[in-house]
Amino acid sequence: MSVQFGIWNFEGKTLDDASLRQAESLLEPFAPDGIVTIRRDNLALMLGSMRTGSRTDASQPHSFADHKWLLWDGRIDNRADLVHGTPRQGTPRPDVELAADAFARLGVEAFAGIVGDWAASVCDEPEKSLILAKEYLGTRPLFYRIEGNQVMWSSVLEPLLFLSPNFPKLCESYLAGWMTFLPEDQLTPYEGIYSVPPSSFVRILPGKVAVQRYWNFENTKTIRYCTDQQYEEHFRAVFRQAVQRRIESSGPILAELSGGMDSSSIVCIADSLRAAGEGPAERIDTVTYCDQSDLTWDEMPLVSKVERDRGRTGYHIDIGTPTAAMPEAGANPFRAIPTSLRTMSGAAESFAAFVSRGDYRVILSGIGGDEILGGVPTPIPELADLLARGHGYDFLRQSMRWAVAKKKPVLALWRTTVQQFVPWNANGSSRPSQKITWLTEEFARRNEHFLGVNEPHIALFGRLPSVQANLSSLDILRRQFSCTPLASEPAYEWRYPLMDRDLVSFCFSVPREQMVRPHQRRSLMRRALSGLVPKEILERHPKAYVSRGLVSALRAEWAWLVRSGPMLSERLGILDAEPLRTAIHDAEQGREVPIIPLLRTLTIERWLRDMHNGTGAGNGRPFVPTETLSGQRRPTSELLGRERPNKKGGEIHDLHQA
Repeated sequence: MSVQFGIWNFEGKTLDDASLRQAESLLEPFAPDGIVTIRRDNLALMLGSMRTGSRTDASQPHSFADHKWLLWDGRIDNRADLVHGTPRQGTPRPDVELAADAFARLGVEAFAGIVGDWAASVCDEPEKSLILAKEYLGTRPLFYRIEGNQVMWSSVLEPLLFLSPNFPKLCESYLAGWMTFLPEDQLTPYEGIYSVPPSSFVRILPGKVAVQRYWNFENTKTIRYCTDQQYEEHFRAVFRQAVQRRIESSGPILAELSGGMDSSSIVCIADSLRAAGEGPAERIDTVTYCDQSDLTWDEMPLVSKVERDRGRTGYHIDIGTPTAAMPEAGANPFRAIPTSLRTMSGAAESFAAFVSRGDYRVILSGIGGDEILGGVPTPIPELADLLARGHGYDFLRQSMRWAVAKKKPVLALWRTTVQQFVPWNANGSSRPSQKITWLTEEFARRNEHFLGVNEPHIALFGRLPSVQANLSSLDILRRQFSCTPLASEPAYEWRYPLMDRDLVSFCFSVPREQMVRPHQRRSLMRRALSGLVPKEILERHPKAYVSRGLVSALRAEWAWLVRSGPMLSERLGILDAEPLRTAIHDAEQGREVPIIPLLRTLTIERWLRDMHNGTGAGNGRPFVPTETLSGQRRPTSELLGRERPNKKGGEIHDLHQA
């Protein structure tokens, strides 16, 4: 993994040396293997390294073609597809060279052909052109900010904030989205600073910015086999490939292990690859979060089963102990992006200490299984497919089977299926924003789009409804990754085997009845991995929703906020404290409340206070001016921006004028 930073003044103005030194200092926590800087009078490029294998050991910034530079952060998984001409003998060519060769030959069309986790920037000095691009999912962050005729871009937000004399306003649209379905993937918490969208590139020229999507699952063809066994063989092949691609490392690897099907399957397949000589030479260890104080937490027997089978006990972090609780005020450093309460907790500190002691630089995560592999046992996408294609007999037969399996009236399934094709305002459903009672009316009204669902219904014609549902789930995952900051002190990279592009393409291409069947969620995964993953895990019931732990976290965080002073988010006109207090009381009493938005609202409040205090702000200044947040309640417009970029998928368009 690498972190990149660049600053380019298109007017030719000489860059300030002090600002460049500050940029290097802000990148250092993410670059344990050093930073290389290339300097022109009006252009500076920085690449901070964290080496995880031989393919990342390459000189960067990389010069190619005619006065072009490539900054590359990532891993190429389909190297054979990118080799052009006679391959170099001996040591494999670094990924950055393959990416540069592909771009030199194909231009921006090369991006669609690069499979892996990556983010890249290409500087063309003669053309005064900057291109920023990310892979299809957006797991590698890349941000940019344009002020006048100068552009800055970076893997982390801090340089874009601290190197400018002007603090940006907070982006109201981002905060609204963060409290519900997460923000749109091109937004950041700051007005005027943008994130490169996944599966897209941004072309920046003097006075103009354009965004274009270069690839998606639009042209994915349906895969149909004659037997279940053929689907299972194909799934095993792409699943093993997805894991193998992500266990290439020159050091030990750490994998999350929760006792669920996703993390357990990743660990078991990684062990089988290593036993067959197809995995890393170093060991693969595991880490598990548990709660010894909660008798409803039933994951440890299943975790122990995997540990016994692999002959190694992993590291266990008890999130129920007092040391795992949230630290008091002032203990958290400033974070440029809001993060979950667990990320700021004592349990997170224990995790970071363990990563540092074990010298882990690669961590495997099972995120994405529910969304991609049929973790939610719903028949609606399958029934919607049959209805949209006019397969009446199959629709009746499958709806009867599902009605028996779900123990629901068949008429209820029909009604739910038909409602998928009806907009929210026509079927009488209430938007999620109407359930968040503690937001001010003005804030909720302005941000109804960001507080609700981005695509409220399924189109009857065009792509199959199940494909539309898959793309909607993928959009939520992209938003989640866009809100995930890079790790530092210690620095490490997350890898997500279940989000491998080839694996996701396969899962989106097979008939829905292969993924989920009556009485069997994760049908294809269970059948394909039988004998490779312990039977107890493949046949387990869905993991319970640990409401007690969430309510405990909510109670503890609210108590801290009350002790720490007035609500800053109330002063900014985002929420009313009294309805928020009522909602928290209802949650403690076991009444039905939107608990995830509650937790995220308190996270925003803590994040605002960290900004206000300026803890760890790098240059000693707080982000939010003290005079703006102190005293009486101020109008939202004083601090919160209302910017909403014009996003048109698949077309080049002006986003804003430089």
